[in-house]
Amino acid sequence: MTAVRCVAAVVAGLLALAVLAAPAAADYEVEIRKYVLGDVTLPDRSPFGRLPVRLQGAIAAPATGGPHPVVVVVHGRHVTGCPMTDHESEGWPCPGEEQRNDLGLRHVLRALAQRGMVAISPDVNGAYTEGWGEPDDTRRWPRIVNRTLEALAADVREGGTRFRMELRGRARLSRVGLLGHSQSGFNAARLASRRAREDDPDRIARGRGPISSLFLLAHVPGARLPDVPTAVVVGTCDLDTGLAGRRYLGAARRRVRRHPLFEITLGAANHTFYNRTLARRGQDDAAGARGPCRKARRLRARAQQRWLDHAAADFFAVTLRHARRPGWLGKAGPTPRRMYGEAVRLRRLAPRR
Repeated sequence: MTAVRCVAAVVAGLLALAVLAAPAAADYEVEIRKYVLGDVTLPDRSPFGRLPVRLQGAIAAPATGGPHPVVVVVHGRHVTGCPMTDHESEGWPCPGEEQRNDLGLRHVLRALAQRGMVAISPDVNGAYTEGWGEPDDTRRWPRIVNRTLEALAADVREGGTRFRMELRGRARLSRVGLLGHSQSGFNAARLASRRAREDDPDRIARGRGPISSLFLLAHVPGARLPDVPTAVVVGTCDLDTGLAGRRYLGAARRRVRRHPLFEITLGAANHTFYNRTLARRGQDDAAGARGPCRKARRLRARAQQRWLDHAAADFFAVTLRHARRPGWLGKAGPTPRRMYGEAVRLRRLAPRR
C-alpha cells in the first residue's frame, strides 16, 4: 500500500469512529413540567415516626405519539439545603428552602424526551436526609420512587393532570429504564434486582413492573447487577466515588449474562457537574485537585452535561425503543476513543449464552 493510501485508510477509520460516536438528532418536540403530587408520610424506622415527604419533581414527554417508554432519572445523595437545627443536624422537612437536586437533571429529561421517552426525575432528598433520625435510604428511596411511579401509572391508565400534563396512553409501563447518579446508582441497581422477575400484567400496569435497562452514573457500587442492558459511567477526576464502579465489569464476567454491559471511563469528568443544581452552586468535588484534574484541565460543567445527555439518550433509545445502535453500543467492532466529542475508555461485556 502506498503512503497516500495508508494515510487515507487511517483517516477513513478515524472518521468512521467519529461517526459511530456522534450524537443522534432529536426526533420529538417536548413538553417539560415541574410537578407536585402532594405531601405524604411514609413508613420509617426513625424514632420520630413516619417520614414526611413532598412528592415532587420534573417530568418531560414527547408532545405527540405514544405510548412511549419511561425513564426514571434519580439524583444522588447531595446537600438538601435544609437549615441546621439547635441540635447541629439539618431540619426536615423544609418546604421552600430545599435544594432541588432533582431539577438539576432536567437537561437529561429533555434529551430523553426528544428521543421518544417519557422521563421523570423525582425529588429523593427525603431518602437521604439526616434530619429525621439515622439515614435509611435503602428503605426510603424505593418508597419514594415506587410512589411516584404508581402515580404516573394511574394518570396513564385513568387520565388526569397531577403531573401538569395529560398522560393517558402516553407512557408504556412495560418498558422502564432507570438512571441513577451517585448513591442513587446503588439504589437503582437494588430496585432493578428486586423487580427482575416481576412480570405480572397488573403490577406492570400499576408501575411495579421490571426495569428494562440501567444507566449507573458515577455511582456507589455494592449492589448486585441484574441481567439487563447496563451502562456504567465513571470519571477520571471524580474525587467522590472515583473509579470504583469499574469493579462491576469484573464481577459480571464471572457470571453468564444474556445482556451486554458497557463500562465508560469519561476523561477529566468530576462527580457533581452532571447535575446543574450542584454545578451552579459551586459544589465541585474536585475543586482542590492538582495535576491532570486541576480546574483548567477538567471538563466544564456544560460539556459534562452535554455528554451525559447524548450518552443517556442513545443508550435508552437503543435499549427501550430498539433505535439504531451507535458504534459504542455495538456488541463488537471498533472501540472509539472519543464519544460525543470527549475522551473515553470503553470496555464491553458481550452476552454469553
